[in-house]
Amino acid sequence: MGFHEGASELSGGFLGVDIFFVLSGFLITDLLVTRYDTLGRLDLRDFWTRRARRLLPPLAVMLVVVTAAASVIEPDQEASLRLALLAAVTYTSNWYQILHHVSYFAAFSQLTAPAPLDHLWSLAIEEQFYLIWPLLLWFLLIRLNGRRSRVTVILLAAAASALVMALQYTPGGDPSGVYYGTDTHASALLIGAALALAYPLASLVSLPAAQTNRLDAAGIAGLAVLAWAIGHFSGNDPAVYPVGLILAALAAACLVAAAAGNGVIAVITSLPPLRWVGVRSYGMYLWHWPVIALAAALAGSGPTSAWAWVIETGVTIALAAASWRFIETPILQNGLGATIRHWHQRLADVRTRPAGRTGPADRTRPAGRTGPADRTSPADVRTSPAGRRRGSVPVAVAAVTAITVVVAVFGVVRPPESATPAGLLRQVAEGQRISTASQSARSPAAAASAACRRGKPPEVSGDQVSAVGDSIMVASAAALAAAMPGIFIDAQVGSQMQSGVAVIQRLAAAGALRHIVIIGLGTNGDVTASQIRQLRQAIGPNRDLVLVNTFGPMPWEREDNTLLDAAARQGGHTELANWNQAIAADPSLLWPDGIHPQPSGAKLYARVVLAAVRAGLSRAQPSSCPRPKPQ
Repeated sequence: MGFHEGASELSGGFLGVDIFFVLSGFLITDLLVTRYDTLGRLDLRDFWTRRARRLLPPLAVMLVVVTAAASVIEPDQEASLRLALLAAVTYTSNWYQILHHVSYFAAFSQLTAPAPLDHLWSLAIEEQFYLIWPLLLWFLLIRLNGRRSRVTVILLAAAASALVMALQYTPGGDPSGVYYGTDTHASALLIGAALALAYPLASLVSLPAAQTNRLDAAGIAGLAVLAWAIGHFSGNDPAVYPVGLILAALAAACLVAAAAGNGVIAVITSLPPLRWVGVRSYGMYLWHWPVIALAAALAGSGPTSAWAWVIETGVTIALAAASWRFIETPILQNGLGATIRHWHQRLADVRTRPAGRTGPADRTRPAGRTGPADRTSPADVRTSPAGRRRGSVPVAVAAVTAITVVVAVFGVVRPPESATPAGLLRQVAEGQRISTASQSARSPAAAASAACRRGKPPEVSGDQVSAVGDSIMVASAAALAAAMPGIFIDAQVGSQMQSGVAVIQRLAAAGALRHIVIIGLGTNGDVTASQIRQLRQAIGPNRDLVLVNTFGPMPWEREDNTLLDAAARQGGHTELANWNQAIAADPSLLWPDGIHPQPSGAKLYARVVLAAVRAGLSRAQPSSCPRPKPQ
């Protein structure tokens, strides 16, 4: 939750998914193997029925409520929401997001607000594991004898998944494709499964004291590694794929094993507050991202305050607690059918009889006889204030449910309307056309720096300039081309700094990188000092670098801009184009998303960049221009 809230201290918070994968692989495999040892077979029907009873009802409620809320708050999401709903109910969200190039690590990379169902990719992997793994495990148990051989095969499968990730991962590109894949991200689940076969839950509980102490030490070490990884890694770090993910999964396995034993770690994880959170963790998982996404849509553009994070966390916990109390617990205890019949009966019972009407209880009492029963008859209970309040609960629940379902259905079936301004879409389309055309134009010979005209701003020719950026540069491409005719632009919606470094390296290797290099990246993810060093190394000492800082409601905006400013202050032919300062003085030049410039804002962007280019060239003039001859 902290990672999705944008906490910069938790840049590796996405590793929490792998911790959950390890735990899930361990518990599910231990359950299946225990049943197999007891019954001599795997009761797959019973297993799948229990999984469906546990997972489907709260998911269905969340999908209906979120669809209704999004229909009111974000009607522009309806077109994509339909496909996302279909993917959610078929547990294929991860493949849907791969096919539609949904970036996990760039929540603000699109021209619309974050989609409220993007978090279901991990649940899709879980469900695919629940469907396929019992069959594979059954084959494994039949064909292989001995715990060691089974564990070895599973670990080899985990290594194969990691190898597929390493082969498919492209350094500098968006890693979401390999992060979402079931085949590429199965290692953590399989490591958890191997742990269950190597150290079954029953054996961990009954370990002697010496082994328990060693298990605690491993758990503490695993916790330390996870804390380091969550604070150290980022989604764009090439070391994550797959080394960082494997490291986190192994550390999580140590922690899970210790928590399953009877040592200090087990005592800590058994504390009532942690257990309370643990049993409601599925509901928190389901609700946290929709709450964050819909709250962002309500709040609009602008920085998110700490109070907003507190409120969103509180709402998430409240919804998860309500889900556990009124949906998950009754269905787990009584079944779905019995729970529905219970609420139907409560609704049917709310039928208050008119005062004085004779009911069955009245007819069974002798005439003229009174007693306490007369004062507490069912009719009296129903017509009393307290009874009316109790009776109104099922009516209110039924009314709210009906309204929510109707709004959700209406939101799905009505024709969608795009909230992204048509002008912005046209502006981006034109920018993409200009960017592509600039790349296909014949590359001129390497241009020298600006002409030496002392006392005047140096002339800047676009033939000197290579520009790499994200959607801000795409929206400003026409203005940049007008300000610097002949400029080379490689700008992509959703591009991040790591991908920009790869583009610069490719251009430099091909001899196509020009004398002045403009980098406008950082809107879609954090920028690291390592990436700046890679950028400076690829550009070389004889080219000028212009770094354009960022503006928008991104949680990493301030940190990125501080880093870019520091890089420019270090010198080395590096200038800062202060887009943040320029647009902050007149944010009305932005589209309603508070990020992308309107045409007038794009002209301001081009002026800011051009001024930085000229400033860099002016500083270079004293050493490059001939000195006047003494008279």
